[in-house]
Amino acid sequence: MLVVIVLLQLIIIGILLNINGKLKPRDYIAEAMERDRKLREEREKQQRMEALSHESSDKDEDPL
Repeated sequence: MLVVIVLLQLIIIGILLNINGKLKPRDYIAEAMERDRKLREEREKQQRMEALSHESSDKDEDPL
């Protein structure tokens, strides 16, 4: 019984290694840089929107 379990585990490991070999390798650095670029753009966009809203509220409050 133990031999059957070990044999099945080896077969499963072989199948998983075969599937893993077919996948294209991920470029973790490129993915991280892309994520960072998107976050930075969102942050800059948000800061620009806040600056514009502050400018428009300043103009509304300024009676001159």
